[in-house]
Amino acid sequence: MDGFSEAEASTSFFDNGISRRKKQSVRTRQLCRQVWSTISCTLAGQCDDEILQDLAVDSVAPAPDASRLVVNVYPTTLGDCASVADILQRLSRVESFLRREVAAAIVRKRAPELIFNVVAAEGGEHEHP
Repeated sequence: MDGFSEAEASTSFFDNGISRRKKQSVRTRQLCRQVWSTISCTLAGQCDDEILQDLAVDSVAPAPDASRLVVNVYPTTLGDCASVADILQRLSRVESFLRREVAAAIVRKRAPELIFNVVAAEGGEHEHP
């Protein structure tokens, strides 16, 4: 078996599987960080909508994998803010623009689909319809 004992060969085989999963996990986390940064900057600086400029990105996570990402956002002001439904409607209007910005910022064949959640001030989550 090319100089490997059976135990070494099986260990090597399983280690490679773990290494691949770990590498994919590292790549997915890196992608999520890049998307977080891109969307944060884009909402703050390139959106003409005051409601969207007031949003901060809480987290970005794969759902279920890196082809679709859940972006959790929350309003930064504690005063009178828009409703969750209004925020989601505004986000859906700029979703393609945000996806293009993400595509320009990452090195991937396809830009991931973005799904937005608004994390309300009281801590509850409201999912994109």
